[in-house]
Amino acid sequence: LGFGYFCQPEKAAIMKNEIEFNTELTKCRHRDYLWKSRAVVVMWAIFSCLFLILNIVVFAQPQWIGDTGDSAVAGFFGIWEYCEEASVGDDFVCSGDFLQWGSFLNNYFRATAIMVGLSSIMFILVILCFLLFCLINTVTVLRICAWFQLLSGVLMMVSCIIYPGGWDHTSIQTVCGSQSGQYDIGICEMRWAYALAIVLVFDAFILSILAFVLAAKQANLLPEVYNTEKEAIKD
Repeated sequence: LGFGYFCQPEKAAIMKNEIEFNTELTKCRHRDYLWKSRAVVVMWAIFSCLFLILNIVVFAQPQWIGDTGDSAVAGFFGIWEYCEEASVGDDFVCSGDFLQWGSFLNNYFRATAIMVGLSSIMFILVILCFLLFCLINTVTVLRICAWFQLLSGVLMMVSCIIYPGGWDHTSIQTVCGSQSGQYDIGICEMRWAYALAIVLVFDAFILSILAFVLAAKQANLLPEVYNTEKEAIKD
């Protein structure tokens, strides 16, 4: 029969041990990847909540544009609320109510308020979708959230583009000078709320891309390769 015949059981045992080692190593790597993936998903969810908070702040704050040292009258403007100084040294008098359609300065500001409001609603839907993680597949939830975030980014981008179209209003020209007009801020300056809105555009797109990537990279809890390797060990 030859010497090799007696070595076959020993070779089979060695191969079996190697397969078991590779299987356990693969499982360890998979578990490590799974925990890292879940950690990234948690961070993505936290940043999504922060985005919603900042989006609401941008919607509520009347600090999109405002006066400078060259302005004859001090004042600042948001998308639905605006404040002006009645006289030098007096407190600011604010006007505007987002529940009263007629209190907006012009249609550009109305459209901006609608876009920013819808952007906030998109992220509210994203947060509500977190509840679906307990009901349906994680990949599906991430893809749904990604589309909502992408739409929110588009809405915020459009709002930042159309907002300067309303700078030709007389109230703005009182603060920013007669040379101010559509897409011309005059002697005024961009305030922090407008800058934050621009940052949120990129933030929404980054969160959307991250959600799509996480959906594509999600690993199964027990890959089929494990079952295949187990069957090979039994054989």
